Amino acid sequence: MTERESTWQPAKSDKSERLLQLTCALIFAERGLTKAEIFKAVTTYATAPRSNDDESLNRMFERDKADLRASGIKLELVDPKADAEELRYVIENGSFVWPHQVELSPKQLQILSLAAQVWAKASLKSEASQALVRLRALGIAPSAEDLIGFAPRIQTREPSFTPLNSAIDDQHEVEFDYRKPDGTVSKRRVQPWSLRNIDGQWMLQCYDLGASEARNFLLKRIVSKVKLVKTEDGPVSFEAPTEDAIQAATNSLNEFIKNNVAELKVARDSQAWFHFHLDDDLGSAPDVIVQLHYLDVHLLAEELRNFALDIEVIRPRELADAINNGFARVAADHA
Repeated sequence: MTERESTWQPAKSDKSERLLQLTCALIFAERGLTKAEIFKAVTTYATAPRSNDDESLNRMFERDKADLRASGIKLELVDPKADAEELRYVIENGSFVWPHQVELSPKQLQILSLAAQVWAKASLKSEASQALVRLRALGIAPSAEDLIGFAPRIQTREPSFTPLNSAIDDQHEVEFDYRKPDGTVSKRRVQPWSLRNIDGQWMLQCYDLGASEARNFLLKRIVSKVKLVKTEDGPVSFEAPTEDAIQAATNSLNEFIKNNVAELKVARDSQAWFHFHLDDDLGSAPDVIVQLHYLDVHLLAEELRNFALDIEVIRPRELADAINNGFARVAADHA
């Protein structure tokens, strides 16, 4: 990436940026926003020449509402009968609901995951984030959902991601060293099918040539460079898997996650309570029992070690042991 590309920011007059700011502001505000609050939060509105009647500003706002409506984002009034200065705008419920009749192929899902990756790094690093700062300064509280869903936060720092993605596109076999949870490392030769993000963990869906079956590998456990398998004629290619093969592998993984259930006792209003987004609807007891479906018990243990004083593992025993063993290793390393 060149310096020019890495420092690009939209111009202040960029209409798409203004519409993004407006949408972010309305999603962020739990009770909606009055027109005056919108004009203070969105940069273009706030810096536009003002007149006593704000006629030009109102026209711009009406045009922006029409543009958002054309994009499927509808604004509505919380109480249409309120006084003009108290009218509050919100985004209509359902504007961001995925259509039930729309289904995506694994390849399309992969592309959307990559798009979300780019969006996470760029969408709120420009003036859109300033709109949210202004709202906080006005004392406006965020909604419970905040911007989750509108600004996906799929991220990857895994060095194996790019070469694997290229191998998937080119249908080339690859090999890499993979570390199991017990610490043993083995070399894997695979035909990569797709990359998936599950609860923040990137996973490779592939056909393992050594095991002669479809497998899933966590990118976090790949401990070597991903190398193309080559012969004198060049990289070894493979035929694309059938949709049935991919679906069968996906169903197997989903069933695996479904059957892996952890049960925790979480202290109310603790860091763990807020980390797992628990709410007051769970009753008034000092702690509650929650269930989590997990992909890898050792990765879950790493996450839960940050909240050791706030939780108690009820099951599985393997999870409790993994948490305790992690603390024991830290103590031994610093003894």
